[in-house]
Amino acid sequence: MDVNRRAAARAWRLLACGVCVAVLVAGCGWGGATAPAAGPTVEPAPLGPSSAEVFSVCGAPGIVDYDPIESLAVLARDSTVVIMGEIDRIQAGRTVTVGAANHTSTTHSVVIVVRDITVVHGELDPAASGSVYIEFASGSFEACAPIVPDGTTIVAYLEPAWDGARSHVDEDPTSEYTEIKEPGAGRPVGQPLYRAAALEGLVWQIPGSADLIWPLHLGTGTGDLRATLPDGTLAGPG
Repeated sequence: MDVNRRAAARAWRLLACGVCVAVLVAGCGWGGATAPAAGPTVEPAPLGPSSAEVFSVCGAPGIVDYDPIESLAVLARDSTVVIMGEIDRIQAGRTVTVGAANHTSTTHSVVIVVRDITVVHGELDPAASGSVYIEFASGSFEACAPIVPDGTTIVAYLEPAWDGARSHVDEDPTSEYTEIKEPGAGRPVGQPLYRAAALEGLVWQIPGSADLIWPLHLGTGTGDLRATLPDGTLAGPG
């Protein structure tokens, strides 16, 4: 596979989401001088979806082979910017088209809109104003957007997203190509679009949960979100 084709494939692989209603079941008191006999214990209903459910719905489709990063510090060094913030919403993103002489296929992305941003390492594009827009491939925008609870926090190691310009195999204009026909979709005009710099470079934590989610193929694990920052050691579920 030539350099252009690998770059386009890697770009899309790494592009690689929502308010849930909280429900709390409370027990009822029983008046009177004599307490009723103890019955079976009823656990409270969960406040929202589990991390495994969120990953199942929002995780990038497919299975990939990849080389694990050397360390989070090295990943930070290789990233344009590292941020920590809160997911404001997830919205529909761009569509990539792969075409050849006999077929054309499309794949859709979603865009994570992040608010209350703290820049941990590097610098954001000066054009960024208030929110950061991160593109990644997801199984379904329609399913992912509603299931990610309000207040979900995120750590992201970022680099600029692929601009979507047509790229041919071996620069042969008659060969298979990859492109994005609406490169500005998924964000306001003039706002930069980012993608994760590695599969380990996108981590979520839903409110009230001790679990972490690596939506780019990797799965879920338990830990402190701050341990996924550049000075931490938690670079994946295992």
